[in-house]
Amino acid sequence: MPPSEFTLFDQPPAAPDWNGLPVTLAVRQGATMTQTPAGSMILAFQNSSPMNNAGKLALTSGGGQPQFLLAPALALQPTILISNWQANNLNVTNISANNNTPIWIAAYGPGMGALPVTLPTTGEPIPLPVNGTLQAITEPQYMQLGFQANSANLCLFAIIGGPPDTSNNNAYAIALNSQYGDTGPGHTTPAPAGYYATTGGNSYSFDFNWGTSILFVAFFGSGSIVNQPPRLMTAPPTISLEAL
Repeated sequence: MPPSEFTLFDQPPAAPDWNGLPVTLAVRQGATMTQTPAGSMILAFQNSSPMNNAGKLALTSGGGQPQFLLAPALALQPTILISNWQANNLNVTNISANNNTPIWIAAYGPGMGALPVTLPTTGEPIPLPVNGTLQAITEPQYMQLGFQANSANLCLFAIIGGPPDTSNNNAYAIALNSQYGDTGPGHTTPAPAGYYATTGGNSYSFDFNWGTSILFVAFFGSGSIVNQPPRLMTAPPTISLEAL
């Protein structure tokens, strides 16, 4: 069985007891989360080098083989990976080839990282900056989560909440102003890998009935889901939540 931590390294860990808060890893530095949630979690990362240096992360969990994540050079927005590491540990290490390639990482989910802003359930639109988060307590009836882009730029969101599906996932990635057009539930074209839905327009509605539970929303600008190039984000979008 391979080791549970991917270490080649001569530098001390940047975050030996990482709680998901943003941290920048130098080459050969790592961050260790001793126990991930038992549900879905979002890992975001971004190459911080001012040079044209391709970045690379090694990710391990439990006793599994390393997963390698490419961090594009000159990135302006984060790349995200959504997964359920099933309460195992998580180790993220910067293994970039060029020593001048720091990589910023952060983890997102209820109870992790920075405190989210409260999302009201009255339908009031709330602006959300890149890497910002919102959280609400849903009502025991059908509700509608509304996304509105206030520019023509790609807008990438991730939602966590509700019961897990058959793959033990309870997170949803949704993109507005997407190059993929209208995909996912309600459309003939399935969503691209890693997404729940995309739309070519600047608004999207997500209807659900999860009873009284926590709803968590994160915004990643015109970022990407692993292996898709990020773009610059300008005007922040708004989010609203109301009972139906």
